Amino acid sequence: MSQICPICKTCACRNVARCRTKEAGRLFLWFPVPHTLKKVTSYLQQFALKYELMPERPGLSLECRPGQSLEIARNLAKLLAPRELKETQVLFIQGTFQPQLHDFSDIASLQRFIKLNQSDWLVEMLATERFTSYFQPIVSINNTSQIFGYESLLRGLDEEGNLVLPTPIVELATEAGLLPQLDQVARLSTITQFSRYQVSGHIFINFAPTSLYDPGFCLRSTVEAIDTAGISHDRVVFEVVESDNPQDLAHLKTVLKYYRDAGFLVALDDLGSGYSSLNLLHQLRPDFIKLDMELIRDVHQDLYKALITEKLLEITQKLNIQTVAEGIECIEELHWLRERGANLAQGYLIAKPSAVPVTTTPYFEQIALTVASTHYQSEPERIVAAVTQRIRQSLELNEILQTTVAEVRQLFEVDRVVMYQFKPDWSGLVAVESLAEGCMSILGFHVMDTCFQSTRAAYYQQGNTRAIEDIENAGLSPCHVDLLRSLQIRANLVVPILQQGCLWGLLIAHQCRHTRQWQQSEINLFNQLAGQAAIAIQQSELYHQLQQANQELQRLACSDGLTQVANRRCFDDTLNTQWQWLAREQSSLSLILCDVDYFKLYNDTHGHLAGDDALRQVAKAISQTVKHPADLVARYGGEEFAVILPNTNIEGAIAVARDIQTNINALQMPHPHSQVSEFITLSLGVATITPHSQLSPAILIAAADQGLYQAKAQGRNCVVQMDCENADIK
Repeated sequence: MSQICPICKTCACRNVARCRTKEAGRLFLWFPVPHTLKKVTSYLQQFALKYELMPERPGLSLECRPGQSLEIARNLAKLLAPRELKETQVLFIQGTFQPQLHDFSDIASLQRFIKLNQSDWLVEMLATERFTSYFQPIVSINNTSQIFGYESLLRGLDEEGNLVLPTPIVELATEAGLLPQLDQVARLSTITQFSRYQVSGHIFINFAPTSLYDPGFCLRSTVEAIDTAGISHDRVVFEVVESDNPQDLAHLKTVLKYYRDAGFLVALDDLGSGYSSLNLLHQLRPDFIKLDMELIRDVHQDLYKALITEKLLEITQKLNIQTVAEGIECIEELHWLRERGANLAQGYLIAKPSAVPVTTTPYFEQIALTVASTHYQSEPERIVAAVTQRIRQSLELNEILQTTVAEVRQLFEVDRVVMYQFKPDWSGLVAVESLAEGCMSILGFHVMDTCFQSTRAAYYQQGNTRAIEDIENAGLSPCHVDLLRSLQIRANLVVPILQQGCLWGLLIAHQCRHTRQWQQSEINLFNQLAGQAAIAIQQSELYHQLQQANQELQRLACSDGLTQVANRRCFDDTLNTQWQWLAREQSSLSLILCDVDYFKLYNDTHGHLAGDDALRQVAKAISQTVKHPADLVARYGGEEFAVILPNTNIEGAIAVARDIQTNINALQMPHPHSQVSEFITLSLGVATITPHSQLSPAILIAAADQGLYQAKAQGRNCVVQMDCENADIK
């Protein structure tokens, strides 16, 4: 029987076995591509290690002395590329037995096999259950002496009983495939210790979504422990660790449904730190969200964090979701979060985690800044606060600008308010305006004042204001007076909008029908509002810069670096998404797999740089054949490409495949050593299916792959259609 650990033929979370690779046995290796097999056999031959090849797929096996299997695995890790390390599969059998059917559930990646065999201390810790739980209180943010519940925090214990912090434990457990066992032990430790202290309130328990295979089975012992401890289900909150990318959202929803059906509550942990936060919020619809401590840190001073947190709190309030602000370390953070409607608080300011749950927490008096401003601020300050709140209700620049001019015109009761934005050459235009009825619009009006740069620019850049009571008596040049008359301006008030010391534009109030004497209090107020608008504009620009950066990172993460078409990860994600969508629509999904014929000979002849250039041209030619936005061209691996065609039947897919051949032939790329043509050609496999929720996309891939295999067997440079129902799919 296989002895690779962890061993469990029922569920991984229920059993931890110690590794046996230090003993003699047989090591089986399966490789993703023949190229990897060639590298490994060269290494084994170099050190005179005997092996046996496996004919079914690229792979081999070899006898190992005690401890030799791990030594070989480590040396291979230095030899192979990262992707090969992840995709090479390993099975170690103690003794000289051949693997049986039940042993194949113990196959692991080479990377995980190595990590697993370096995790003796963690395996020993799990086997002896040397863990404890610390508890940190979660309190009402408005009355911090009122404890709402406790978050359970895992700690390990070494052989001397010293604490081991969770970070190295979780990291190694994840890499070694021991997360299910760790998660199980952590849950049971929490429940046992929490019940021992007989404290009231809720208990928040973290869990990793990927650690549960079947919720009903994996969580049976957890529910039994909760019931035995006499803890009411509605006091238990299971926290999804959101910073872990949930690869299978459907599975996660199944887990949460199990929790909810059993009467438990659900929290989304670390919101703001992980993967697709807002998307998960609407997908999972939790009872609580926990704002990540990195978002909370200095939120009262960091305008960017403040804006994001305000929006998150606004969303959760509208959705009636309770918010827990994590990691509060200073009173200013607490007061800021109180003002903006957070519900619960947690952090070192209130109490540190402890082995025994604390039963009292300090009371921090509320300093209601908003209420205080109403009573103690002057009327202008109150106005600025109210207008600022309305200005900052959006992150869209146009909305910010339009709100600003509308609010200012109404406040000052003037005929027209505009925001004038400069360009680098000091020309500019009226970006937005707010008009009183009957006034002429100057929206979009463009001004190129040649003397502005040498005179007025420096004046406004220094933060100065200009107030004109009557243009006829202000000592202006005749051409300037004529310009103002043409725009129906009798009096105006101009204040600069400065961005980090640079002149972004001007906020201008116009009196069109009569003159106006501007009071100093009005000028001061106008300046303050321009300053608040400048902050809102900066936040909007930063937000959009972040969006653009995220979009570019997403593009890079989904693009193949060489060919610039989609990469394998994007292919997998897109195929799964289209499969689920078309399963509901009951529409066709087609897949074309393409392989460049005799590409190794091309590389050997022309060199790898020329080979890379050829792949780029092939990718571009294939991309030119797709017609619909939902179609996707991806580099499947090496010289293989894939084309996903949603809502396309087999006839349409064959037509696309023929177009691909036509485009490739048009390239006329010489390939003198090809056995089918003097130019580069492709072999193509085509398959079509109507997806079903009980089927897997792997069926479609296997059918197209079999078609590609047959195209090669038939002499290459051809298209072979494969029927998914009749294909020999394993």
